[in-house]
Amino acid sequence: MIRPVNIVIAMVTLSIGYYLLGVLPLQEIGTFVEITHCDTVDATSARYIENISWITLILQTLGLAFAIGFANIQNDILDLETDKLNQPNRPLVTGKVSIPVAKRVWIVLFVLTLLCGISESLISKTGFTSAIFFVLLCGLLIAYNKKLKHIPLLKNMTVALMCATPLILCLFTPAGIPETEDIQWIIADKIGFLYPAMMFAFLLTTAREIYKDLEDEIGDLKAGIMTFPLIAGAPVARRLAGFICIFCWALLPLPVVQGYYPNLFLIITAAVLTPTFAAILIFAYKKNYRRAQKLVKVAMFAGLVALLVCSF
Repeated sequence: MIRPVNIVIAMVTLSIGYYLLGVLPLQEIGTFVEITHCDTVDATSARYIENISWITLILQTLGLAFAIGFANIQNDILDLETDKLNQPNRPLVTGKVSIPVAKRVWIVLFVLTLLCGISESLISKTGFTSAIFFVLLCGLLIAYNKKLKHIPLLKNMTVALMCATPLILCLFTPAGIPETEDIQWIIADKIGFLYPAMMFAFLLTTAREIYKDLEDEIGDLKAGIMTFPLIAGAPVARRLAGFICIFCWALLPLPVVQGYYPNLFLIITAAVLTPTFAAILIFAYKKNYRRAQKLVKVAMFAGLVALLVCSF
C-alpha cells in the first residue's frame, strides 16, 4: 500500500539531486565556487560551501518515505470503490488490510513526516527549510487525495509536481551556506544543474499519468470519475501525452547548449531515449497503455543515469 518502488525512487532522486550539486556527505568535503554574479565582492574571490550532513540526508530521506507512504494509504482508503473496478488486487479491496488499521497507519506516517522535517530543521544548520517543505508537501498530498485528483489534467500535473519534490527540496536546502551571505547567485547555479532533471521528471510524469488515465478509462467511467481522456476523448489525450514525450526529446540539447552538461549528456540521452520514446508512441497508438507507462519510467531512469554519468 505504501508503494515501496515509488519510495525508493524518491530516495534515490534526493541523493542524485545533492550529488549533482556536489554536496553529498560522501563527496569531496566542500566546494569552492567562483563568484561571478555578485557585485558586492571581488569577482576573483571564492566562497566555501559546506556539504550537507548525514543527519540532514537521513531525516529528509525518511520524511519523503513517510510522506509517500501516508499519501498512498490515504488515497487507497478514499478510492476504495474505484479500486474495486480498476485495482481489484489491492489490499483494502481484497480485505487483507482493514480500513481502521489503514487509517491508523497513515496518521502515524503523517506525524512522522512532520517530525522528520521539524527535527532536521532544529538539528542542522539549514534553517527551517525542511520543516516548511514537509508541511507544504503534506498539505499538497492531502489536498490531492481529497480534491485535486478529481480535477481532470490538474491532477496529472499535481502528481508530476510531487514527483519532482525531492529535487525541489535539494534546490532550497542551503547546504550549510551562512544565512548572512547573499546566495542569490548560488540559487541560480543550483537551478542550472537541477532543472533538467526537474523538467524531465515533471513532463514525463504528466505523460505517464495521462497514459494511466487512458488505461483506467473504463473503470473510471463506471465509477463516475471524470478524467482528461473521458472529457477530451481518448485520441486527444493520447496525442497530448505523445506530444509531451516528443517535446522532452526536443529539449535534450538545451542543458548542453547552456553549458551545464557536456556533449556526453546529449549523446547518451539521444541514443537511449530516441528508441524509447518511439516505442512509447507505438505502444500508445496500439492502446497498450500499461507498456507505454512502463517505458516512460524507463525513460526517466535513463535520464537520471545520464545526469549521473556526466556529473561523474
